[in-house]
Amino acid sequence: MKKILIAAAILVSTSSFATTNNHSNDKGNLKSLLGNVSSVQWKSAANYEKASVLVEEQKVAVYYNTEGDLIGTTRYQDFDKLPKNALKTITKNYTYPEYSLQECISFIDNSNEKTYYVSMISESNYLVLAITEYGEVNIFAKNKR
Repeated sequence: MKKILIAAAILVSTSSFATTNNHSNDKGNLKSLLGNVSSVQWKSAANYEKASVLVEEQKVAVYYNTEGDLIGTTRYQDFDKLPKNALKTITKNYTYPEYSLQECISFIDNSNEKTYYVSMISESNYLVLAITEYGEVNIFAKNKR
């Protein structure tokens, strides 16, 4: 999960923002965004702030720029619930046992567009695939193990 979240953080860290650390009304903002939230934990990085919360017992990460504007949210995604076109592409091109599924998350940006990220490993590579809502699959990151 850490590697996928790092990949998601790369997505959101392409801009620089002024630093503020005002969380006074953030739980209200999280509640209006996600509904009933609990167990809120904040972490700050150079270009974003992350709130880790529980929503109906599911872990959700909410990312804000340092000015407090929503960047997007991430949560675990069941692999078999990906778009059908993506499932066909992945199971054809990244077959088991050569590739092993590690994690699958969905990222919903501030425009309500969803992108899925699937991490897979092989003997020599760590691979992150980015998948559109329509099932288009692209390599987001590929690193040697």
